Amino acid sequence: MNKQNINFQKVLKDVISGLDTITDGGVPDSLISLIKKLGDSLQINSLINIREDSDFIDYEKVSYDWGGQFLQVLIEGIRNKKVLEIYYQPFYEDKPYFIRVHAYLLKEYRSRWYLIGLNETKRELRTYGLDRIWDVKETDVPYIEKEFNTKEYFKNTVGIISPAGEPPKIRIEVSKPQAQYLITQPIHPSQSIESEDSDSIIFNYRVHPTYEFKALLLGLGGELKVLDPKSLKNAIIKELEFALKKYR
Repeated sequence: MNKQNINFQKVLKDVISGLDTITDGGVPDSLISLIKKLGDSLQINSLINIREDSDFIDYEKVSYDWGGQFLQVLIEGIRNKKVLEIYYQPFYEDKPYFIRVHAYLLKEYRSRWYLIGLNETKRELRTYGLDRIWDVKETDVPYIEKEFNTKEYFKNTVGIISPAGEPPKIRIEVSKPQAQYLITQPIHPSQSIESEDSDSIIFNYRVHPTYEFKALLLGLGGELKVLDPKSLKNAIIKELEFALKKYR
């Protein structure tokens, strides 16, 4: 490792230490997470580079074909309060189409980046995956400013969609061994333990049952049972029955 790499690692370490002192929300959580991941990687690399037999660490491999080439124009559009014209193709559409967006936020979720902004036509907040963007350009359309508090907007949700209104109280019962994973890595900040016995733990949440949240529940398979609300319980049952039909 040369002197330049060592100096860079020291600077990054100082930056990470300084992040812990920031309390005014001036730095986006996604940026903090990205910097800390980079710091972890540099620390690991500095250790394994000491030896040649460094094949005992396996990084998570992520495809980077996700629209990163548009980050600069999107960031400048948000910073300069420009309405952006986006050539966009959702996964469920055969062809891309043009939309105008008053851009407010870039958010990372599960190694993908998303743009949240006001759709010019629908006058609603919408979320757009950068990996589905074909092209972006600034316009001279008057920009609509909106009070947009990132932490409040995503406070009651998991993932990239934030439904309006108050979230329901969700109760799930998880087998004791699997519950330990949720205790050490909660799936939402509102997670709390209601009760436990020798076989299972009941968790409470105040969160919208978004697609991403339901996917996390389904990922627990037979280790989990939804108790409340009934609408979510029925939705999970329906998904499980649909999946079971594939094997019959």
